[in-house]
Amino acid sequence: MSKFSISLTLGKASAEGGANIEHNNRDFIANNVDVHRIFDNLTYVRHDVRDAYEELFGAALKEYNAKQKQPCRRIDDYFDHIMDGKREEAYYEVVVQFGDVNNCAIGSENAETAKKMLDTYIRGWKQRNPNLYICNAVLHADEATPHIHIDFIPFYTKGRKNGLSKGVSMKAALNEQGFTAKNSHENQLVSWEESERAVMEKVLKQYGHEREIKHANYPHLSVGEYKRKKDTEKLSQLLKRQPISPDEISAENIRHLKSRIEKLEGENYQLNKQKLSPFIPFFYSSDDKKSFMMSELDCLQIPYVENENGFQATEYYLDQIRQIEKSYKPQENPHRTKLREDVDKLLMQSKTFDEFLERMKNQNYEIKEGKYLAVKPQFGRNFIRLKSLGEDYHEQALRNRIMKKKKFETEINAKIESAKNKDCLEVIVLRTIRQYTEIFSRDILAMNRANPQKYFSWTNCAELDRIAELNKKIEGGATLTSLRNEFQRAEELKIEKEKSIDTLKSEIVFFENLFDKVRLCFERGIADRATLDLLEEHKITTKNYQRIEKLITDNHAEISEIETALRSDRAKLKQLSDTVEFAEKIAGGTFVQSLIAIEKDRKQADYFRNGLKR
Repeated sequence: MSKFSISLTLGKASAEGGANIEHNNRDFIANNVDVHRIFDNLTYVRHDVRDAYEELFGAALKEYNAKQKQPCRRIDDYFDHIMDGKREEAYYEVVVQFGDVNNCAIGSENAETAKKMLDTYIRGWKQRNPNLYICNAVLHADEATPHIHIDFIPFYTKGRKNGLSKGVSMKAALNEQGFTAKNSHENQLVSWEESERAVMEKVLKQYGHEREIKHANYPHLSVGEYKRKKDTEKLSQLLKRQPISPDEISAENIRHLKSRIEKLEGENYQLNKQKLSPFIPFFYSSDDKKSFMMSELDCLQIPYVENENGFQATEYYLDQIRQIEKSYKPQENPHRTKLREDVDKLLMQSKTFDEFLERMKNQNYEIKEGKYLAVKPQFGRNFIRLKSLGEDYHEQALRNRIMKKKKFETEINAKIESAKNKDCLEVIVLRTIRQYTEIFSRDILAMNRANPQKYFSWTNCAELDRIAELNKKIEGGATLTSLRNEFQRAEELKIEKEKSIDTLKSEIVFFENLFDKVRLCFERGIADRATLDLLEEHKITTKNYQRIEKLITDNHAEISEIETALRSDRAKLKQLSDTVEFAEKIAGGTFVQSLIAIEKDRKQADYFRNGLKR
């Protein structure tokens, strides 16, 4: 009779990686999925969680809101209410598996038996768990071993005086199913999990197999920790029982022995605490994150038991594991980054969504249309659903971006056509915008985002942002002449301040020389005819000569103040200079041509890396 292990791990919707319905339904494809076997998966239930909430609690919510006299106490959306709250989980996910990769690998005879056992297990769920409503359930046969992901909503229907007559609560749901807490370590949830594992064991026997108990002896302890535990217990007992010679009955030796006993008992207490700590599951949809976590746990010697989607570890290490999770920084896949850039660029070059798809094909992307639009790069292994790139890459979002692009271009054309003076600077600016968009659409210019964190569009283009800023000045009454005059006035003010600084510095030199001569005269009685003439000319006496030092200090302070203002003026002057130069390029019709020349040089640099042109 063959033996199979059983695995039942529970995750929460609020925990990172605790529940991932999109992964379960293959809305995105993880690295550990064999895309050729996806169609072997079996979907039992596929019900949107929000729709399931409406079906389960719609009537109860309507009844509750009708009783509330104060609008602030009414609940608009019960699903959002639970998701935003901290008291209850919106839904849970349990992963169930018979056997492991060593005896139930996909493609083997045992794997087919495991599928049948999983099917038997889930078909009895509703009868066993009338208060755990399944909203999504999928049997995966496209990973290493067969397993089922079950997402369920725990609900109660009685026993609540306040709130909804029917609502979400794991504890209340399990209470209604007859599970009670025995103590702090064996609560309703632990009892329910043990009950489900017992069901799995019955299913094993039904198919003629036995349960293989893995890590039964101290599953929470590594071999080293188990040995240390036994050593500390043994040593602690020996220290308590061994006879003490007269030489050792000194106060110092007694304190030393007591200290050792207390230390060993403390270590023993911590090991017992670990032993009593219940196992909890940790799920990760990202293989990279899962590998990172287990590598860190190994380094810190934190014991764990790996499973298909993550691992189990004792609650004793929960805080440490959460800290490790926070330290994880996912690395962006370069293929996905390239895909985003290609989508952004080709979208802005297309007039219709069909043209966008055609341009993607011309860039050697394979397109798969269906419920979700997916593409595969030329040398890629898997299709990538565009929605997995972010909310701005859903098919409808892409269509909306094309509509916004059309609206932007239409408004520019309308403004040009409605202008009375076709040769004014404002119309020239608008024509430059139109010229830029046309040249970009011919794949001559590169993308230049104003905000690198957002997708590229006409409203997130550094070049068009500069033109739009100039257009604002023009709409405010600025002309090319007024911009030049403003630059000239700013330059004159800068020159005046620089001259003031030079004057003050010359005065400081004069005052410092004068102060040295006067101090020699009054403090040491040393003076020549010229110094005496200076004293007489400026009416300097022993009572007021030290005021010269204050004049020096005041001049230094004034120089510092002017230099601070001058730094601001120089920055403003640079900005005005750039604006005038930019406006002159726009007025002269050379701005877009200069961008084309810069882009041409950039592309040539890819071939002539030493900067030489041929």
